[in-house]
Amino acid sequence: MNLDTSEFDDWLLSGDFNLIRQPENRNKPGGDLLEMNLFNEIISDLDLLEIPLNGRSYTWTNMQSDPLLVKLDWAFTSSGWTLSYPTTHVQPLSRPISDHIPYVLHIGSSIPRSNIFRFENYWVDHADFLNIVDLHWNNSPVYANASKNLSSKLKHVRAGLRKWSKNLSKLSKLIYNCSWVLLLMDGLEEQRQLSNLEKAFKRLVKGHLASLLESKRIYWKQRNTVRWVKFGDENSSFFTLWLL
Repeated sequence: MNLDTSEFDDWLLSGDFNLIRQPENRNKPGGDLLEMNLFNEIISDLDLLEIPLNGRSYTWTNMQSDPLLVKLDWAFTSSGWTLSYPTTHVQPLSRPISDHIPYVLHIGSSIPRSNIFRFENYWVDHADFLNIVDLHWNNSPVYANASKNLSSKLKHVRAGLRKWSKNLSKLSKLIYNCSWVLLLMDGLEEQRQLSNLEKAFKRLVKGHLASLLESKRIYWKQRNTVRWVKFGDENSSFFTLWLL
């Protein structure tokens, strides 16, 4: 096979090769070992990389009552392709009629990033925080391997906190609501004397607002950086403008 696959070129080869790479590519014993070795040698000589077939082991059937299943369809790329299109993958489809399964090659050049988990320090002051941690820590799967067991517990706690945090109201909204209630109570107090129940309610809202403001302070302290501390003390035009 005379095919020059330079390391600077992007190659993608796919289709029905009518060959297998190893005996496990059949659901029944058989296959020519000489052909397998020759096929693998060509793949190695051309420096090709196989794209796995997600979720399927075989691509062809003889469609008998006790079918022979074989992987005859393959997709290969050059090493350069994996750098240019790192998220390329093969999606197998259903096989309604043909003896070969159809599939779709998805070619992508950017690697999707998962959502970053950010632990908020003010969570620890929430009444439900310890209960959430305890629940997911003690209900994670148990493994004999200590490191795997610890990793599993940390992952379950992280997932539990992520889900729990989505149900928490935004601090700014809560602070606004408490401030609005206090403003309403102050206006009412100017019209008449507050009842004992109203005074108790006002003290309760004030205490809750103080707690929320402390959480907000912790929130911004966590996001503070050395850069802000360093440049914040400079007599820059930004800070001079505010002083003027």
